[in-house]
Amino acid sequence: MSHSISKTKIHFSGKFAIIAALLVGFAFTNQASADAFTQTQQAAVDQHFDILARQQDKSDNKILNNQQQNFDDELEMAEDKFMTQICDEHGRVYDNKSQTCYEQ
Repeated sequence: MSHSISKTKIHFSGKFAIIAALLVGFAFTNQASADAFTQTQQAAVDQHFDILARQQDKSDNKILNNQQQNFDDELEMAEDKFMTQICDEHGRVYDNKSQTCYEQ
């Protein structure tokens, strides 16, 4: 059994490549143009973007509030740790509720 591979030579010219590139370019640019919205369509799009903006604001506020709460919690823990250490150094005990040092 004999296998033969046939080779086909295809010659591309520079002119053919330029024409092909232009055709592809025109195909993309023609698809990029769209008709203008009607007033009803534009109102719907504007309403949609307004809803998205409000949702984004809610989301941003929620994230900021969570970050602020985490910061406040960590700051309070750091203050308690610092005050406990300072009170211990002076032979006193730190009370978290009253935020004062008292003698043992």
